Amino acid sequence: MPEPIFRKDYRPSSHLIKTTELDFALGDTETIVSSRIIFYKNPVVNNSVDELFLNGESLELLSIKVDGYDAKYESKEDGLFLLNPPDDFVLEVQVRIHPESKTDLNGLYQSSGNFCTQCEAMGFRQITYYLDRPDVLSVFTTKINANREHYPVLLSNGNLIEETSTQTTWHDPTPKPCYLFALVAGKLDFLQDEYVTSTGRKVDLRVYVEPHNMHKTAFAMESLIKAFEWDEKRFNLSYDLDVYMIVAVDDFNMGAMENKGLNIFNSDCVLANQETSTDLSFIRIESIIGHEYFHNWTGNRVTCRDWFQLSLKEGLTVFRDQEFSSDLRSRAIQRITDVVQLKTRQFAEDSGPMAHPVRPESYIAMDNFYTATVYEKGAEVIRMIHTILGEDGFQKGMLLYFERHDGDAVTIDDLVASMADANFENFESFMLWYSQAGTPEVSVEDEYDSNQQTYSATFTQKNQKTPFVIPNQFGLIDKDGLEIESDLIIIDELVKTISFNNVQSKPVPSWFRGFSAPIKVSSTLSMQDKIYLASCDTDPFNRWDSVQSLWLEYILNPEQVIEKDLFEMIENLFNNESDYALLSEMISLPSEQIIHQNVGKIDVEEVHNQRNQSILSVASAFKKQLLEMYHQLNHTKAFDLSTQSIGERALKNKCLSYLSKLGELDIAYQQFINADCMTDQFGAFQCLLDSKNRYRTEVIAQFYDQHQSDVQVIDKWFSAQCLASVTSVKDIRDLMKHELFSMTNPNRIRSLIGSFSQNSMQFHCQEGYQLLTEVIVELDHLNPQIAARFAGIYNHWRRFTSQYSQLQELQLNSIIQRDKLSKDVYEIIHSALKGKN
Repeated sequence: MPEPIFRKDYRPSSHLIKTTELDFALGDTETIVSSRIIFYKNPVVNNSVDELFLNGESLELLSIKVDGYDAKYESKEDGLFLLNPPDDFVLEVQVRIHPESKTDLNGLYQSSGNFCTQCEAMGFRQITYYLDRPDVLSVFTTKINANREHYPVLLSNGNLIEETSTQTTWHDPTPKPCYLFALVAGKLDFLQDEYVTSTGRKVDLRVYVEPHNMHKTAFAMESLIKAFEWDEKRFNLSYDLDVYMIVAVDDFNMGAMENKGLNIFNSDCVLANQETSTDLSFIRIESIIGHEYFHNWTGNRVTCRDWFQLSLKEGLTVFRDQEFSSDLRSRAIQRITDVVQLKTRQFAEDSGPMAHPVRPESYIAMDNFYTATVYEKGAEVIRMIHTILGEDGFQKGMLLYFERHDGDAVTIDDLVASMADANFENFESFMLWYSQAGTPEVSVEDEYDSNQQTYSATFTQKNQKTPFVIPNQFGLIDKDGLEIESDLIIIDELVKTISFNNVQSKPVPSWFRGFSAPIKVSSTLSMQDKIYLASCDTDPFNRWDSVQSLWLEYILNPEQVIEKDLFEMIENLFNNESDYALLSEMISLPSEQIIHQNVGKIDVEEVHNQRNQSILSVASAFKKQLLEMYHQLNHTKAFDLSTQSIGERALKNKCLSYLSKLGELDIAYQQFINADCMTDQFGAFQCLLDSKNRYRTEVIAQFYDQHQSDVQVIDKWFSAQCLASVTSVKDIRDLMKHELFSMTNPNRIRSLIGSFSQNSMQFHCQEGYQLLTEVIVELDHLNPQIAARFAGIYNHWRRFTSQYSQLQELQLNSIIQRDKLSKDVYEIIHSALKGKN
């Protein structure tokens, strides 16, 4: 059984590193890495040490010297001990590695014949022996030698200081931990632009891609320039090197990596144009490019002391990228999108066997803790700080944070202390958000005294011994639709009551506006109250949330909902709502994943049928309005990515999805063949795939023929088929035999198996579970990190009714009993079998 690592066991390194010089001799069958590393004694560690452990995995050691002499060392499976190291010394190491045969996509590996790296969290140890920990920062100089005929482009971090016919040399003057090291070599073209910072620095901007993808780079460059501009305007942060490079690679475990000055991206998160990318893809690319750039300060210039502090950089930077998207586009839609993702992924995680605090206390495989809790809930915690302090106070805290810690590896406590000290606040109680797992629950009971004309509300934090500090932005709306009160209160007691005087009539309260805290709320709001809020609330998020609450009741407890009143409210939305994107979200029913979180034991078939019946009822009741709205929006206006146009396409395709449920497939087919953008073509494609109909086989073939040379679109082709309710396990096995499917490419696997796992009616059966287990076992030998992600699909097995849970438990036991299981998969499966839901 692998041993866990605990946060409480953190100790600073006895040695630090001043400079790191790397020399790569890249080859088709082997790569030689030579390093020269200058170590010095850590001044905060008093005693000399008898040994110094250097991380190293999958390395063939050729030579190792200390101060020019053969070093004394003891080899271990995961590294080596240098024996009796001096306080200050020069270490020279030469190793042989094999990037060409790596399938785990960590360290230095090959993608489509090009070399690239992924060093976060612990990939650098697969390149050479090193202190592979984030609190050891060094200045890097990297020399890359290669056959320039095969690898004409040779890139690394920092600024290019020398280039010859066989090599390039790069120098990064900013000290960084080794997880931010990057190297790229291959046949690449680039789109170039320039940005002049507010400090006058001219920055050479480059987006590198394989030559056949050059026509899909313009949007990435536009997004990068917007990110530079936004960070200067909103946070007063400017870039600090002469060049900023983005490289797109097809084989990548994550979305992107913020390596200093040389970001490496999953191609899916860079490449975009009108014909191949949906609106959601454009928005996602814009967000991720912003996210990685924003890491230059929140992650690179100030980094994590240890990996338990991961949310220090990720929670803060997710908050920053959410604000970036909100400022560029629709703040209401961005907030709805973020909260839907949080509730779908993170709330489920918080209630499962892998539940952990935003700052975890232990891990077996660190890669398993790149989670929705660390990222999305971490961002919500930062957002609460912003809500409490306001924009000006938050920016004061950020300024102090950089003044204190620029160039350091620090902790979450250091960030929160900067926020508190800059604003003369005390955030000691607030830190519970970082240390306690689970989603807090708050109940609200209100009371109106007509004689005294007073209104009061009591907030109770359930199942808590110590109260969370919970910001509550709220409003009170009177019977005429006027907002009579709007404020921020802090719920910092287990039971807290607030009162209002001179209230002429009982108001309808709008609590936790903008989802001002990541909690579950139960209140005494009636159905009529929610209908009123959906129409009258001044907060668009709470308008949407009220409708979602009504839809949930309509699906699960239709007898408790007055359909006439609900549908009258929806008709008013069709007639009066001018924000088409918001209207699209409001008429969208909660997903099956959200519904699963609101039932006791999950009966997959029952939930699916209840939701599907509700969709049919809505579609039938509003067929006239859906048709009118669809035809109104199905115009020939030139394509653009304005907020208005994106909203129009979203609503049009939402109407089409409802109409297709009623059998209006001719409309969908006409949209499919006439579409001038991927949003419309793919929207129609999904509608035509979801039932057995006369168009289905034709459009599957036509979509493939049109896009077979574009792997990003082929992922959509795979995914749409896997999500269709008529696709069987046999169909999935047939797709896995397709010539464009590969078990070594994470995007292909996610598009096929990841999508199918969300197809509740077809996946949840003996054959579906067996297929998933086979994929996990095969992947565990190829790419344990991705295998562990798929193993997590079983995390909530206990929440299902026995007909499903027993089958899942059998699969979990069959996996845990296998020999040579990776620690990544072991941790997930062991937790699932041991934990409770």
